[in-house]
Amino acid sequence: MVLAICFILCSIFAIGCKKRQESATESVSHTHNLRKVYEKDATCLEDGCVTHWECASCGKYFLDAIGQTEATDSEVFIQKLPHVPVKTDAVSATCDKDGSKEFWSCSSCGKIFADENCVNETTQKDLKISAKPHQLTHVEKVEVNGTENGVKEHWYCSACEGYFADGNGEEKMTREDTILYSLLNVPDFLVEVPVGRDPVVLQLTDTQIIDAGQEREGRGGIHKDFWATDKMDERCFDYLREIITNTNPDFIIITGDVIYGEFDDNGSVWLSFIEFMESFQIPWSPIFGNHDNESKMGVDWQCQQLENAEYCLFEQKTLTGNGNYSVGIGQGGQLKRVFYMLDTNACGNASDESKVNGHTRHDFLGFGDDQIEWYTKQITLIKEMSPNTKFSFAYHIQQWVFGEAYAKYGFNQSNEVQNINIDTLPSKTEGDFGYIGKQMKGEWDRNKNVYNGMKALGVDSIFVGHEHCNSASVVYDGIRFQYGQKSSEYDRYNAVDANGNVTAYFGKHPSTTTPLIGGSVIVLNEQDSVIKDAYIYYCENAGGKINWEDFIEYEVNGLKKG
Repeated sequence: MVLAICFILCSIFAIGCKKRQESATESVSHTHNLRKVYEKDATCLEDGCVTHWECASCGKYFLDAIGQTEATDSEVFIQKLPHVPVKTDAVSATCDKDGSKEFWSCSSCGKIFADENCVNETTQKDLKISAKPHQLTHVEKVEVNGTENGVKEHWYCSACEGYFADGNGEEKMTREDTILYSLLNVPDFLVEVPVGRDPVVLQLTDTQIIDAGQEREGRGGIHKDFWATDKMDERCFDYLREIITNTNPDFIIITGDVIYGEFDDNGSVWLSFIEFMESFQIPWSPIFGNHDNESKMGVDWQCQQLENAEYCLFEQKTLTGNGNYSVGIGQGGQLKRVFYMLDTNACGNASDESKVNGHTRHDFLGFGDDQIEWYTKQITLIKEMSPNTKFSFAYHIQQWVFGEAYAKYGFNQSNEVQNINIDTLPSKTEGDFGYIGKQMKGEWDRNKNVYNGMKALGVDSIFVGHEHCNSASVVYDGIRFQYGQKSSEYDRYNAVDANGNVTAYFGKHPSTTTPLIGGSVIVLNEQDSVIKDAYIYYCENAGGKINWEDFIEYEVNGLKKG
């Protein structure tokens, strides 16, 4: 028995010695093929690790570059992080759009899951809840009836409140798309002229009323007596009364600078002017110039007073500037012509009260992109419905192209004083008239991009103010370019002496001259609404001051026509 035990022990010892010999042989014979693995942060998508070395042959891990310090998996690898779920609530499907089931998205990796534990990954396709069918009601077509709009045939969904051109609810429409417009309702306003006569439009401009009694502290250069508060009738309203009474227009446009706003901080002049114009019970439309909204009453208040007036056709939109709107001339159920009344902005001294609305642009001259987009869209619609309708534009400050139009009579923008009396020139073209006394101030659109767009839309006439001493009306490039005749004795205006010489004055003309105050008359042909005639009405009887018999040798159409 003892011998057997001894034999077993000897065998075990021999085997151990043999394994140690084999291990030693292996250690000597194997050289590790080590590759460095850099540390990497763990994410919710994969494990991280510390910097280590891995043998490409035996797969062992080491913490040193020579393979002496072997490491375990737990020492080398950093277990990946859990997902960071963010819940998105379910969205019910409607007939207008698809819905979605609730889901969780990992804010770290961006994957989406159907469960809060972020185990069951999903897709947007799997989460989609298809839209419900529309609840459609058929709406039959209603024809236009005179000035009443009609309705196009369409389908209305009571669930999503949508409009569709088909019974399957596939072709969407807007509420506006369903309207079958009466052509007469496309412009913002309509002036209906009785059939049987030519419509007459009167242009007044730059009354620019100054109430010297509201002079701001430190303001100089004011003719306090000549522009006194109680002189408004004499300096302005008497003239306007004569012009309007004698020309008997169907519609009156006022191309800017109704008042000198800094002399009307309490708004009394603005209200007086509105009350005066309303007394004629004739549709009238003003546009803003570069001085009106200087008043501390603010332009929104001014616009509200205009909108409240019964005969004033005016609308304050939120487009760039103030008071952009259109007025149509209708006759016999047809839309003959549309006037686009626009703000050219650039009131450099606009009051803080005016700037508050966010679209009063004191730092910008011309039309904003939104103004152009508005009138382009409306004119395009009108032309589709009525190709024969004519278009006029009215605004305060002239474009650069006016200089090109007047160049045929010797106008040169580089000269401050012009002194061009078209009525007396042998080269006068039939239909042209008026006087050019000054170079243009604040001209804009030098590249003519805006003008070319207007021309492409079919405009045939542009009426402006601003210059006071310019009253010329010239047809150029197929378009009438017209400065309105100065309509008051405020600020700059022209006067004529006994020999027919015209001179520009500021404030107060010499006693030896007669002020040229009046309005520009535009006569439209009843048949096709082309401009049949245009001329200046010069005042004769305002306050008994003027008698044109004294100027019998000064035979100028503009002075004799009324």
